[in-house]
Amino acid sequence: MKRLIVLFLTGAFLVSCGKDKKNDVENSEEAVAFKDNFSVVLESVYEKDDSLSVVYKKGGYWDYDHPVPFKVMGQPNPQKLTILIPEGDKLENVQITLSTNKEQKTMALKSVAIFNNQKEVFNGGNMSYIKYFDSNSGLIWDEKNMRNNLNFDGQYPPGIAGNQNLEAALAR
Repeated sequence: MKRLIVLFLTGAFLVSCGKDKKNDVENSEEAVAFKDNFSVVLESVYEKDDSLSVVYKKGGYWDYDHPVPFKVMGQPNPQKLTILIPEGDKLENVQITLSTNKEQKTMALKSVAIFNNQKEVFNGGNMSYIKYFDSNSGLIWDEKNMRNNLNFDGQYPPGIAGNQNLEAALAR
């Protein structure tokens, strides 16, 4: 009888310890699921190889000390470029240097989308991103050809920066 009671108590103890471990694993999985994992996706045409740079706003401040570089392979067809923001950083706004190659004379930016954990949080498709981004003097819109002419003579390389409309959209 004594053996049966000891065996029962040992079994109950082992089962309850295993349950706690299972709960710990579930809790850690939930914590991982809520970690921010942003990406900026551009659909664009770059005829020559180029480099982009993304700077983003987090915690109310622009993080100019840690730009996210991205290499582009030139080709005449539209391509989807996915720029990954460091995991865990909350993206509040974004600035994109669209070209650093001074031999690149034009580029077509068709859409800008922003994802968090693979869920779309901003859709700037069909050029609707224009209401959410301001361009600098390095981008000159060519209405006839539906693309941007690039000007590297200004103070900054050609680029776009999210405005208050984008910040409001990302805050939702």
